[in-house]
Amino acid sequence: MLKKLHLKNFKGFKDADLDLGNFSLLVGTNASGKSNVIDALRFIHGISRGYYIAEITGGKYQAGALQWRGIRGGIQGLLFKGKNRTADNFSIKVAGKLLASQREYEYYIEVNPSEPGEAPRIFYEYLTVDGIEKPIFQAKNRQLDKAEQLEVSFQGEENKGLGYRSDIPVISQIINRGLNSLVPKQALQYANGVTIGWQFMQFMDLEPDLMRQPSSPGQQLLGDHGENLSSVIQELCKTQQGKENLVSWIQELTPMDVRDFKFSIDLNGKILLTLIEKEGKETLAYSASDGTLRFLAIITSLFSVGYTERLYFWDEIDTGIHPTRLHLLIQLIEYVTAENDIQVVATTHSPQLLNLLSPESLEHASLTYRLPDRPDAQIKRILDIPDARRLIEEQDIATLHESGWLEDAVYFTDDEPAAEEASV
Repeated sequence: MLKKLHLKNFKGFKDADLDLGNFSLLVGTNASGKSNVIDALRFIHGISRGYYIAEITGGKYQAGALQWRGIRGGIQGLLFKGKNRTADNFSIKVAGKLLASQREYEYYIEVNPSEPGEAPRIFYEYLTVDGIEKPIFQAKNRQLDKAEQLEVSFQGEENKGLGYRSDIPVISQIINRGLNSLVPKQALQYANGVTIGWQFMQFMDLEPDLMRQPSSPGQQLLGDHGENLSSVIQELCKTQQGKENLVSWIQELTPMDVRDFKFSIDLNGKILLTLIEKEGKETLAYSASDGTLRFLAIITSLFSVGYTERLYFWDEIDTGIHPTRLHLLIQLIEYVTAENDIQVVATTHSPQLLNLLSPESLEHASLTYRLPDRPDAQIKRILDIPDARRLIEEQDIATLHESGWLEDAVYFTDDEPAAEEASV
């Protein structure tokens, strides 16, 4: 489970922290930095897949097919650009909790993009675990982008084995070499424990046309755009509890009185979902409304089988959802994330959505914003805004958000210099 994300000189963020809980909501105006948070989490997800820095940022192809879409702007686009100069390096720090041992960890990676035409390289990287005095591993690049290999130590002891490349995260190299017993067992154990928690991230950008398409039997994980919806629902319906979860929530979230699901097989052996209502009315996935399909995708992803620790990121999660159903959507997310090892991070422009959060979820609601006289985006927990707690008790938080009070409050209480370019 991720607990905190720290970004330094990363895209629009000069120095920003994001606190994360079971359900974390980001609000803010357009171009305030919400999408850059997605890019930071995707960078971490790319590390868990064992990719080179250049592949994480630029894309990964295998056998002529795109396996991984690079991060917007490529490697040079990841650097914070101030008024007078561009930063030399960017860094991402992740604090989290290991699922198996419940120990807390901190992972840090600092990257130097190098000169145009050169591969980006790691400048500094480490992993620490609560209760263990020295870093599990520490990697340094003494020559910035010039060094092909890193100086690596394990719990303070200099690495005496093979060299570690500077163009691929060391945590990935530890896992690869651990298969051949070339790294300390403890380093392998914690490197695996940390990255496994990052592997099951999904960045949902649902496309109803893809959700309508038949899918292959046996698919248990919904695609980022909603692919495989029919087969994932079929898998869920193999258990009585899975079917009951789907039916009860689709009844709550839509006007349809769905009682059952039917799955037909086409000539290619693919599955197509049919929704069956109380009076026997059948609605094929082909004919279902965009809103119904979005609801189905959200419910299905949260109840998917076969995966333990997962993080979902939904951009503008309220899109296509009627305002009278928003409270049910929030109830669903809060229920599932409280009962399972699932995190949801979402963005919204809806003031009403803020008003529907439970007190626990409101603790992890944050504002992304830009001040008029500063080039960098910033993040602040809403309840850390001066006087926010008192005003929220007295007034509707939706009204505060709608009126622009959140942005006004951080502007008038900001006590930092307008543009500290010297620290870039």
